[in-house]
Amino acid sequence: MSIKFSVNGFPYEVQAEDFAPDTTLNSFLREHLHLTATKYMCLEGGCGSCVCVIRRRHPVTQDVQSRSANSCLTPLNTCDDAEIVTDEGLGNQLSGYHPIQKRLAQLNGTQCGYCSPGFVMNMYGLLEQNRGQVTMSQVEDAFGGNICRCTGYRPILDAMKSFAVDSCIEVPAECVDIEDSFELLCPQTGQTCKGSCSRPPLRDQSGAHWYWPKSLAELFSALSQVRNGDLFILVAGNTAHGVYRRPRGIRHFIDVIKVPELRQHSIEMDHLFLGANLPLTDAMDVFLQAAKRPGFEYCTQLWQHFNLIANVPVRNNGTLAGNISIKKQHSEFPSDVFITFEALDVNVLVYDNPSTQRVMTLLSYLSDTTSKLVLGGFILKAYPKDRYLFGSYKILPRAQNVHAYVNAGFLIEWQDIQRQIVRSARICFGNIRADYVHDEQVEQLLAGRDLYDPATVAQIFQQLPGSLQAEERPPEASPEYRQILACSLLYKFLLATAPKERVKERYRTGGSLLQRPLSSGSQSFETIKKNYPVTQPVQKLEGLIQCSGEAFYANDLLTTSNAVYCAFVSAKRVGVTIERIDPSAALLYKGVVAFYGAKDIPGVNNIVTVTRETPQAEELFAAGRVKFYDQPVGVIAALTQDAALHAATLVEITYARAQGRIYTNMSQVLAEKQSDRIFCSKKEEQEPLKLKTLAPGDVHGRGIFEMASQYHFTMEPQTTIAVPVDNILQVYASTQWMDGTQGAIAHMLGVSVNSIQLQVRRLGGGFGCKVTRCNIVACAAALVAFKLKRPARFVQTIESMMEITGKRWACRSDYEFRVRASGSIEMLTNNYYEDAGCSLNENVVDFLTQPALRNVYNLTEFNFRATGSAILTDAPSSTWCRAPGSAEGIAMTETAIEHMAFACQLDPADVRLVNLQPDSKMVKLLPRFLASTEYRKRRDQVNLFNAQNRWRKRGLGLSLMNFPLNTTIGYTYPATVAIYHEDGSVVISHGGIEIGQGINTKAAQVAAFVLGVPLEKVRVESSNTVNGANAMITANSMTSEMVGLAVRKACDTLNQRLAPVKKQLGAQATWLQVLQAAYVQSVFLIATESYKLGEIPNYSIFGLSLTELELVILTGNHLIRRVDILEDAGESLSPHIDVGQVEGAFVMGLGYYLTELLVYDRQTGQILTNRTWNYHPPGAKDIPIDFRIELLQKSPNPVGFMRSKATGEPALCLAVGVLFAMQHAIQSARKDAGLPREWVRLGAPTTPETVVLNSGTQVETFTLN
Repeated sequence: MSIKFSVNGFPYEVQAEDFAPDTTLNSFLREHLHLTATKYMCLEGGCGSCVCVIRRRHPVTQDVQSRSANSCLTPLNTCDDAEIVTDEGLGNQLSGYHPIQKRLAQLNGTQCGYCSPGFVMNMYGLLEQNRGQVTMSQVEDAFGGNICRCTGYRPILDAMKSFAVDSCIEVPAECVDIEDSFELLCPQTGQTCKGSCSRPPLRDQSGAHWYWPKSLAELFSALSQVRNGDLFILVAGNTAHGVYRRPRGIRHFIDVIKVPELRQHSIEMDHLFLGANLPLTDAMDVFLQAAKRPGFEYCTQLWQHFNLIANVPVRNNGTLAGNISIKKQHSEFPSDVFITFEALDVNVLVYDNPSTQRVMTLLSYLSDTTSKLVLGGFILKAYPKDRYLFGSYKILPRAQNVHAYVNAGFLIEWQDIQRQIVRSARICFGNIRADYVHDEQVEQLLAGRDLYDPATVAQIFQQLPGSLQAEERPPEASPEYRQILACSLLYKFLLATAPKERVKERYRTGGSLLQRPLSSGSQSFETIKKNYPVTQPVQKLEGLIQCSGEAFYANDLLTTSNAVYCAFVSAKRVGVTIERIDPSAALLYKGVVAFYGAKDIPGVNNIVTVTRETPQAEELFAAGRVKFYDQPVGVIAALTQDAALHAATLVEITYARAQGRIYTNMSQVLAEKQSDRIFCSKKEEQEPLKLKTLAPGDVHGRGIFEMASQYHFTMEPQTTIAVPVDNILQVYASTQWMDGTQGAIAHMLGVSVNSIQLQVRRLGGGFGCKVTRCNIVACAAALVAFKLKRPARFVQTIESMMEITGKRWACRSDYEFRVRASGSIEMLTNNYYEDAGCSLNENVVDFLTQPALRNVYNLTEFNFRATGSAILTDAPSSTWCRAPGSAEGIAMTETAIEHMAFACQLDPADVRLVNLQPDSKMVKLLPRFLASTEYRKRRDQVNLFNAQNRWRKRGLGLSLMNFPLNTTIGYTYPATVAIYHEDGSVVISHGGIEIGQGINTKAAQVAAFVLGVPLEKVRVESSNTVNGANAMITANSMTSEMVGLAVRKACDTLNQRLAPVKKQLGAQATWLQVLQAAYVQSVFLIATESYKLGEIPNYSIFGLSLTELELVILTGNHLIRRVDILEDAGESLSPHIDVGQVEGAFVMGLGYYLTELLVYDRQTGQILTNRTWNYHPPGAKDIPIDFRIELLQKSPNPVGFMRSKATGEPALCLAVGVLFAMQHAIQSARKDAGLPREWVRLGAPTTPETVVLNSGTQVETFTLN
């Protein structure tokens, strides 16, 4: 059958049998139509980079529905009769830009830009779905499925909320109205598309079949084609693939989107019918309608609960039946549809054949084994609110787009009109254990009892813990936490629904969920008009093409049709040697071209060049002992990405000997005193501190502070395209260090460095993981291209990246202190340990951590000692991650200071004030900051709130920073500036890498200022290893300044060459006249200069933050109510960019300290949190509600480039203050629980589980009054 659809208004027709049966819309758009604005990363609907808009005709109403969708989950074969809109279709350079694209760019909502098209399309879908009538609340709620690692979300949300009907966002005058029309043009040619962009597909030979029934009868006819034993799947939204990957052996795909019988709904007097194939979004619309009818008021709660399921594009396409089908196949799946429907005693309508239907309970349907039973719909009963009480809960690790720690649904039927005596109860919990849904003991207990009677309540919470018995199931939260949480949810239900007079006033807020108001922010900075465009808050140079999807990333490169795709073969045991690798089964798999292992490497088996930062060799492929779980042992090359990934699993590896003891983290190494794994570079003994005896009032204490690792989570995957050209390799790599990648490839291949040429236009984020870790992919792709003499594409999957790529150096601090009664430090010692992984490369211990330890405090040789050690573990080699070492160093000392204040029972601000370095800038900044943030007043208000509330607590956390910018690794950063005599335009090419930090914009601003030309005249070209030969790392926040200095030097050289011509022509000559005269006089209009080591010395960046949060003690969830940040950025070269860097770094720090939990199997070393399903960077509703940024004014940096300071990393160090706010709140809860006053060990990350288990909550003491 042919599939007919349109893309951006232009028709396409494809033959289903020409494509693999599971070909996605994303791969068709990118690989066949070359519409590369639609990105991908996670391939499971969790990141949002793949979002497009799909319009379909509803099979019942025939109305056209417009919905945002994850193209990575949408099968191409389900797109029949669909209209697809991508970012290119909204607007581009040829046809003009769409208002959403323009506004996102103009309000500085883009940094690396990789996620921007997904945000644009999600917003477009929201507006089109609601005919342009959306509120700011709807907008802010709609982006749970769009991850941005760069911006901190605030400017994105501002841009999108500016389209709301109730918007109060200030919009630049040049932004046009949403009503403006625009023409759809082919992005390839600028002309009306003829459908000729597609490349010839490879005909599918898998034997799989697709069916497209348009009635229930046709659906059963399709099912009749399925032979016994054949795997089949009913396909609607296909969103289940984002949770559980489809089995590969499916032979029959049945598209049920157009079956009208499955998409109906009706609202009757006594029941609500929902067709099984209703998308969750449509079901939610029905809930809002039904909630206005008597007996269905509970649908308001259902809407609120469903609003926490996944994200908007997933809810737009995922169906009720699809969700329940996952639960049927995977009993452990914490389905929110199931738990709410089971609590409501929802029945299901099923079809045995087109004419035979029956009604079953939901639980009986889940246990039914009839293979071709079709789920037809759900029957929800009416529950009059005077006779029934319903509540449901979902507790998440972050605000949105996460499956539940625990979910629950409760339905109470009253026996009496006073709504006190229970006739019957349905008490349901999810994600406790696979065989547990109803708590039958509590259900039986409640019958005939007063629900709110103290004796009833006491008995509930004596019985419930015993029957829960949560199972251990990593990486899910601990059984202990999930049991307490389940009990807490039932307790919250009682608190929320009991008559007011039966609940103690201090307990009442425990019954409600945290309500997050709309977020907002303020930004304050200085500009100096005489220096414009330097210091001018300009729009990011490539912001608009990023928002339209026209910005080029490595994986957007078109290659010839003989390109191969790569995937790693990885080891599944650690500490063993590899005896044999047998790729024969993989090589027989259709489409596989080659396998290469260590023996096939012509040069050295090493992915790093030998430098001060990387002194140890690291194998590309394991050749001896396997150092970590999933270490690559080889690479598969195949004709498709899917074939490469599957074939990689077919390679058989034989290991030589049994696995010995492995150490997956440094706690195990320290506990077992494995001295051969502990490396302390400072061998000399430090003199012990000379201490006086403790005076009255002096305090002595010690503590442990642990920070786990953090995954960088760049939106752009690790990507390399290697193309043989003549007798060289042209390499397009997502690298932060061209020189390092170029050298590593050359040495690995055994060729001269000049035969490897790199080109890098921009990265979709870096944060350190593309300094050396990118070389694993780059070297593998280069090896394949070199061997096969054909282009090789290697784009790592998120699972592969999280399994293979090193992460932030985890850190542990064992500290001890003595403090006078005044808070003045007499002694602080810190023995700290950092997890190196399997090598000591990129060691932060002495290089970056040690210099940060003193922070802003008067810590001297007389009162301070610190010793750091790197610890080798059986894990991927750790790498730099935004503010590496510095974040940990500052956090260790700030935590010790906070602990001292706690021990002395002094205000943390006062302890900081008394210990500041006397000559530090902080002596003036801290009092000013305390006053401007009303710190004292707000601390009193927080303490009053805590005294008045038992189950809600607030906290205030102050943190200070002296970020030591180390410029000693900035050896050289070349820049070339060329002026074109024809029109006077300027182009720059430099050795830095644009990774979202705005290096190109700042370079252009500098060139425009020094040459005296308009900023629009300046363009920055891609970086390469000719103009950027030998350039050092783009990292450490320093590269923008160093490249800016090189650009200024080059422009100065050009000005010197032009000076005689200007003098000759006189002051009235225009820029163009000067250039044309210079051209005919053979003046060389190209200048190349370089930053040289030492031209910018080391300097300090000061900052302060104050974080206020609110905690729900019963669940551990929080809201960050307000954050104030003051950062010393010198004279900012580009204030909008620098504000964005501060916001983004801080929010990444919030992820580090609150949500980003990495879980490993302690026996094998396998990472268990390797995808968006179970690893959770912050989302749009996790940022501060009130986010205030101030760049310190009138504070030029005397040693910085043009008096500026770096901003990319420092603000992450300030996020540690959130832990101090947590401590403040938790201590109040512990006091209420009657626990002794003692310091609580909080670290990174402090999850809701940590909060609950440290707050002293005892389930058996739950009472209403």
